[in-house]
Amino acid sequence: MRNQLRPVLAALLALVFPGLGHLALRRWGRALLWHLTIVGGGVALFALYDVEPVDPLADPAALTAAVPTDVTLPIVLLSALSALDAYLVGRAEAAERDRAEAAAEAMRRRAASADGDEGPGGVQSPPPAAATGEDGETVEVACPNCGKEVDADLDFCHWCTEPLPWAESDAR
Repeated sequence: MRNQLRPVLAALLALVFPGLGHLALRRWGRALLWHLTIVGGGVALFALYDVEPVDPLADPAALTAAVPTDVTLPIVLLSALSALDAYLVGRAEAAERDRAEAAAEAMRRRAASADGDEGPGGVQSPPPAAATGEDGETVEVACPNCGKEVDADLDFCHWCTEPLPWAESDAR
């Protein structure tokens, strides 16, 4: 559920403040790029059309009359594109996270089915047979938690620091 709400939240935050939705997704470069594009474009348009500053608290009707459509429309369009980009990036990250979780769950099930008679406190399965090659060299395997490649000789994933399933079998 949380993975499904993150893209929507990022899009809403991107509409509120340029780049804020990308910051929520921890996409620092994209956030800076969108912020500079929207704010810089707005400043350039305001300077190009020689728009005088208006106090919106004093007279809200003067704000819409003082800012021409040629300035407002590009800023609104850029903000909408930023929100759309934040939503799409959030959806892609959520899909990647779901794939990694599914791969980890499949690896856990394979490990449990390989052990067969293992109890709740039983010994975990050894690393996959593909972990060592014919020459005895170490072959990379995927971490069941994050899905990234790790060295089968390690007891933990150096990407997400989670213990690997075969690490506990060596400790016992």
